[in-house]
Amino acid sequence: MGRRYNSSCPKPVNAGRIRDTKPAPLLLLVVLFAGLSIVSSGRGQSSGKASAPSDSEIPTPQLVREPAGASRCRFCHASEVEGYARSAMAHSLRRASQEPDGTVETPEARITMYSSPTGYWQRLQSGGDLTRYRIDYVIGSGNHASGYLLDLAGHLFQSPVAYYKTRHAYGLAPGYEGRPNPDFTRPVAEACLFCHSGTALHISGTTNQYRSPAFAAEAITCERCHGSAEKHLSDPRAGTIINPAKLGPAARDSTCEQCHLLGVGRVLNPGKTFGDFRPGQSLEDVFTTYRNVSPPGGDGEKFKVISHVEQLARSSCARKSNGRLWCGTCHDPHNKPVEPVEFFRSKCLSCHMAKFPDSHPGKESDCLSCHMPRRDANDGGHTAFTDHRIQRRPEAQQALPENTDIAAWREPAPDLQKRNLGIAYVNVGAERRSSPFIVRGYRMLTEVQDQFSTDSAVFTAMGTALLLGKQSTEAELAFERALQLDPDSVAGETNAASAYLQAGDIDKAVSHLERAVSMDPLHLPADVPLIDLYKRQGNVAKAAELTGKVSAAMDRPSDETEAEISQRSSPAMTEASFKNIQVLKGVSSDQLIPAMRFITASLGVECNYCHVQDHFDKDDKKPKQIARDMMRMMLAIDKESFSGNREVTCYSCHRGSLKPEAIPMVDREVEPKAQAATVSGLEKTLVDLPTTDQLIDNYIRALGGAVAIEKVTSRREQGTTTLGGQTMPIEVFDQDPDKQVVIRHMTSGDSITVFNGHEGWSTMPGRPVRDLHGDELDAARIDADLHFPLHIKQDCPELQVEYPENIGDRETYVISCRKVGQPPVKLYFDKQSGRLDRLVQFAESPLGLIPTRIDYDDYRIVDGVETSYRWTVARPGESSTIQLEQVQQNVPIDGARFAKPASSAGESRVIPSPDK
Repeated sequence: MGRRYNSSCPKPVNAGRIRDTKPAPLLLLVVLFAGLSIVSSGRGQSSGKASAPSDSEIPTPQLVREPAGASRCRFCHASEVEGYARSAMAHSLRRASQEPDGTVETPEARITMYSSPTGYWQRLQSGGDLTRYRIDYVIGSGNHASGYLLDLAGHLFQSPVAYYKTRHAYGLAPGYEGRPNPDFTRPVAEACLFCHSGTALHISGTTNQYRSPAFAAEAITCERCHGSAEKHLSDPRAGTIINPAKLGPAARDSTCEQCHLLGVGRVLNPGKTFGDFRPGQSLEDVFTTYRNVSPPGGDGEKFKVISHVEQLARSSCARKSNGRLWCGTCHDPHNKPVEPVEFFRSKCLSCHMAKFPDSHPGKESDCLSCHMPRRDANDGGHTAFTDHRIQRRPEAQQALPENTDIAAWREPAPDLQKRNLGIAYVNVGAERRSSPFIVRGYRMLTEVQDQFSTDSAVFTAMGTALLLGKQSTEAELAFERALQLDPDSVAGETNAASAYLQAGDIDKAVSHLERAVSMDPLHLPADVPLIDLYKRQGNVAKAAELTGKVSAAMDRPSDETEAEISQRSSPAMTEASFKNIQVLKGVSSDQLIPAMRFITASLGVECNYCHVQDHFDKDDKKPKQIARDMMRMMLAIDKESFSGNREVTCYSCHRGSLKPEAIPMVDREVEPKAQAATVSGLEKTLVDLPTTDQLIDNYIRALGGAVAIEKVTSRREQGTTTLGGQTMPIEVFDQDPDKQVVIRHMTSGDSITVFNGHEGWSTMPGRPVRDLHGDELDAARIDADLHFPLHIKQDCPELQVEYPENIGDRETYVISCRKVGQPPVKLYFDKQSGRLDRLVQFAESPLGLIPTRIDYDDYRIVDGVETSYRWTVARPGESSTIQLEQVQQNVPIDGARFAKPASSAGESRVIPSPDK
């Protein structure tokens, strides 16, 4: 499930909320291309003529007999079946059950995962909309990651999130990285499930419509490698079952390559689907895989998830084995080694029996850790996979040039070579936006057009090339010919519509889109532009009708109970958690204390100015009533004069003083605000300043470089913290990814703040556990990120250089990091050293923003990385300093430190209110 244009899974259709679709002519063509690409890249679209039946017409399928046959293998092959049951392939797809809870946030959306008695749910909050999706299937073994599928009206879609085992956390799924508003609209095509399921019951001619149930066999079965169990059971002898190890090299390797070799694209032979492949065949009997051609002497293609076969073929071991070394030499799906280091070492030593040089580790060492290291995978999200190049001295990966040529992994039959390569050039050219590739592919196809005059895939690829070349009339002819040959192709109708739309013939575009929607009502690449065209034609009623149908299917009703939804809602309101709330009713309870902090900072007072110590709910003090009246007045001004926007706050008048100044001063030495640094008399503009990329890259280099930073996987810091004149010991434990524990050893006991990667909490002696919410949680996430310098660009969707400012006598460059719906974060980089000198965060409160300033100083080198040993944290009315004495990196940290205390679960009690 990669991000590549010509991978086995289509890209998500950025339909957004269908109900809010607005005219977008340029988007229309893009959406149509998404549908077009499904066919042109050979993604398992059958050339069969059966139309796609509606739900009411779909007969209950007679499940193929292979699952029953596969289960019967255990009668004669019990140990093999038992061993296979422990393999990753045996768990390639399953029904969703009780899955981990978690949250993924993007600049414009929040996705929350949770389980309930009614199933496993993913809740999408975006643009004021809230939609709950019940997840039907978990895809992937979970050894590295798990993805999620949902069945909407008989159509399978992919969730935009995945669970990454190494991180023990959710993140965006591959292909969704960088999307500010991911949605649940990526269709799951037949080819995508070919390698992730046993038998998917796909409906011919559609992109992602399946029968019910969608799978005859969910996980991969014995037949995937050994052929039909039914045939063998009817005549149980060695000759009626496939043993891949005894096949010729091409057929033998094809058994693994069907899933572990993708290259840059696959092209189906005429009339074939991916499901037509059977063990014992060569892949080229069904489809051809195309790969990048490495430059002469090059070994540097970026590491891809399912390119193990390509990597192994590059290794000296494979090249010198004369075809004897293959996947099965080291991997046995029926026997997962109990001691993998010893097992794989024995495989290596079966060939490498010569005496090693003295500098080489002993024969009891781990061969794989040096010669087959785990590397970040180019298409694998937040995970890593084993490098199968088996290098003597592992080298860094190198990116291939953009104009890298492609070639077949193994050539198909001679009469198919030019046809398949031509289609591949068009597909890869469309992905790379390479005109030479597209033109080369088109010319090849014109040369074989007469030979394949009844091949719809040839004319689809030609139409694609013509459309990209803006030859609309010729593209219309090519797509219409493809439809004549395959009249029941939903994507074919969408392709034809794209050509007519490019030519400006909206009526014919609508006609083709309507036929596509009639065959598959939930084909989003047709639904979305058709709604748009209806509106452009003034046919509002049709647009509304189709919008309603699509929305009803996509927004599947939730069968959660109201109680379940309420249990998982935001924190309780203040009046439910605190006593004697008068003004701040309807405010989230976690926002009450920030509101009080804003008041004390704005007036320069302490809590006891308004409150009775230890009895915050009492109204004994007059200033408390005055404060309530002032808040009512302030909120009324904002509502009546500023349309409800927060323009007037306590600080607007008080400016840190208990009583506002009512009379202007005649002469006063005004303390100047922090001024922008003088840069050539303020004549230097933002255009003359370094870019955000330059400043961040300089910062990374100043700390020691990306490689050195990435090597830090844990950190333990010890020192002291000084607050209010009191000094106490402090310990900080950081564990990648994104976990942190801060322990302040006070005389009354330990104060502990924890962030475990997705939630945070704090504990104080004698007090209940307090959960972190909102801005506190965001700040904790930044603090816990050991690789924060490397993540600034991806974590901040909008970075902007501001005017330089001085910190003391040092000039700094300033970057503002903005996220939608959140206050900005400001980063101050020293002009001379490039290091981060200051970070300013802002926390929301019902009454105004509360700034927190962190100054970093006393940088020292620890394991090749510049590390700050002094942090000064300042908020309005208070300041603290942390001085580190010892920093240790890459040390083991007990995972129990990040476990949430059980006593915090379900606590609910009303406590005295500090509300004014």
